[in-house]
Amino acid sequence: MIMKKCPYCSAKTQDEEIQCWNCGEWFDILSPPQQGTVVKPPKKKQSGTNSIDGKTKLGEIWDKYRAPIIGIIIIIAIILFTISQKEISNKSSEQVTAIEPPKVEIPAAPTPETAPAPGLAYNLLNNALALCSSGKCTDPPKAIEYLNEAIKLKPDLVEAYNNRGKAYGDLGQHQQAITDYNEAIRLKPDLADAYYNRGKAYGDLGQHQQAITDYNEAIRLKPDYAHAYNNRGVAYFMQGNYELGCPDAQKACALGNCKLLDWAKDRENCR
Repeated sequence: MIMKKCPYCSAKTQDEEIQCWNCGEWFDILSPPQQGTVVKPPKKKQSGTNSIDGKTKLGEIWDKYRAPIIGIIIIIAIILFTISQKEISNKSSEQVTAIEPPKVEIPAAPTPETAPAPGLAYNLLNNALALCSSGKCTDPPKAIEYLNEAIKLKPDLVEAYNNRGKAYGDLGQHQQAITDYNEAIRLKPDLADAYYNRGKAYGDLGQHQQAITDYNEAIRLKPDYAHAYNNRGVAYFMQGNYELGCPDAQKACALGNCKLLDWAKDRENCR
């Protein structure tokens, strides 16, 4: 009979047995170890050990100096961000400077002493108009003085002649006024106001037909000229012509000047 030893407890048992009767180990699960053979565990790689040790040291350094390291990182990030923003700002400024339109220097308004002759002439005209803003000049001689100077500086200043005629009219110098209106009309033949003013001067002189002629021209140039209709109606009434005077009075009233129509109705000259 062939006997075999249990590799675990060295108890002898029959060769066909698969389990030790003494220790209960199974023969078909574990093979008996070779005599004299020592199984050594595999050596660990030295590099792995060094790596683990290195990681451990780095972890210890991180735990110890974490706060200052994070602080340094934040400071560096802030510095880099500030530098980048400054560069962006400089580029934007350069672009704005590149497209900025050139500055235009506006010259200061001239004073009466430094203004060229035409500018000073208009200043003098405005001074005269300020004295005659209410329709009649409060100081006709002073207004005429301003206008004389304006005409010397600018002989073709139509408004100066027209307004100087008004100032002469306020002084009762109607013929002198007509002379100025003539010059204004010569310089500007389509000036309705000059015809109206000259018609008024003729009316003040009792030359009603000549006044009517000028009022006709003023109305032709300016069809809605209420004062011209009113004064032409007066001229017709002065001639006793109510047939033409009343329509003018009514037209003037329709345009906003009802003085003549009210006067004529009070005297039952117009209906």
